[in-house]
Amino acid sequence: MRHGSVDYFDADGRPFESESVSLNEAGRRQADAAGALLSEQKVRFDLAIASGLPRTVETARRVLAACGQSDLRCENEPAMVEIRDGDLDSIPEADREEVFTRVFLTTGDVEGLVYLAGETIGEMLDRVLPAFDKLLARPDWDCLLLVLH
Repeated sequence: MRHGSVDYFDADGRPFESESVSLNEAGRRQADAAGALLSEQKVRFDLAIASGLPRTVETARRVLAACGQSDLRCENEPAMVEIRDGDLDSIPEADREEVFTRVFLTTGDVEGLVYLAGETIGEMLDRVLPAFDKLLARPDWDCLLLVLH
């Protein structure tokens, strides 16, 4: 599942450091509601993994708590962190919307596309896909809570 709602910008429109953003009040309610729904459906997790970003860890913990599984440890897998952006200030303000949306609107070979002056799609795939393969090979779970971006 994706993490709950967050605020990426302060009241003046300045971006927060993306690695430190936590859930906002709506995000906490969303995580609690997701956990309550999963609990109603009698879902029991064997394993919980988050990317390690505060917003994914908090979402996982709240979901597990609402499921009555607070005792299940949530592992962090930093390789599964969302695509890494770069220095947004290096992108002229007039170009930001195009630079942000380009990776979502391009078809065909996208691996060389750079996301917001940061990592390419290919670099993200090279980082994330082996982590998924490793996770799929683990014999210690049947039902997994995976909280990412």
